[in-house]
Amino acid sequence: MIEKNCTVFPSYTADEKKKAKLHYISFKLLCLSLYIIGFYYVFLNISLENKSLDIAKNFNICKRNLGEAEKNNKGSKRKKNLNNKKEDINKTKHNTHNIKWNDQKVEENKSSANNDLDNSKVENKSNISISNINYNDMSKNLTEKQLLDVLNSLEECPSKEDVLNLWRHTLGVNRERLNASLNELFNVFPKNSIDFSFIPNKEGNTLSYTTIWNKCVSEFGTETSINETRFTKEFYELINNKSSIDDIRNFIFSCLDEFEQKYKELYKECEANVISFKKKG
Repeated sequence: MIEKNCTVFPSYTADEKKKAKLHYISFKLLCLSLYIIGFYYVFLNISLENKSLDIAKNFNICKRNLGEAEKNNKGSKRKKNLNNKKEDINKTKHNTHNIKWNDQKVEENKSSANNDLDNSKVENKSNISISNINYNDMSKNLTEKQLLDVLNSLEECPSKEDVLNLWRHTLGVNRERLNASLNELFNVFPKNSIDFSFIPNKEGNTLSYTTIWNKCVSEFGTETSINETRFTKEFYELINNKSSIDDIRNFIFSCLDEFEQKYKELYKECEANVISFKKKG
């Protein structure tokens, strides 16, 4: 009996050792599992934290970008609104300018139409008045205006007799200018200072207003006679050469201008003599 008991205990011990080893391995595996689970838990927390930081960071960036975009959008809208306002103002100014320009054009057209109508009336009236002028009637001299109107209205050279009558009227207009110059000069002399009954003395006369006046009249008359003779001779040569109406018209105008220029020179000379004599008196 004692021997049997001795063989049983060793078997039991071996089993116990085997179980203890299994328990130890299980515990070790459990600890390892817990360690791994703990490690993953920490790793997961850190990862989640980093992701949260990244998400927050990205959210802030997005928020800032959205704010800048909104600000830029507002700025662009404001600029656009300002540009639209400027365009509206420019369009309004342009439209106002166009309206004023159109109104001005309408007024100009009205004025032009009225001027054309007035000019047409004046031209018709002038044509009627010129047609009523009979420059072949030498019983009455033409006025300077009538002579100029007739000359300017001629498109073709009239007959030789008509042209000579126009020249006679030209000399008559010049005589009217001569009388006008002498009347103006007469007003330079003091009142009642000229003795019209005075008879010049061949041996010489004492200088007076009367002698000054007679000398002025003589100089005007002499200059007129000389120039009329010279111009008449040149005029006959002109019409004998069958000159155009433009040549005849220009010649008459130039003669009248030269007469007028000479009368002005004589007037100044006589006026200076009268003033000089007044100072001596």
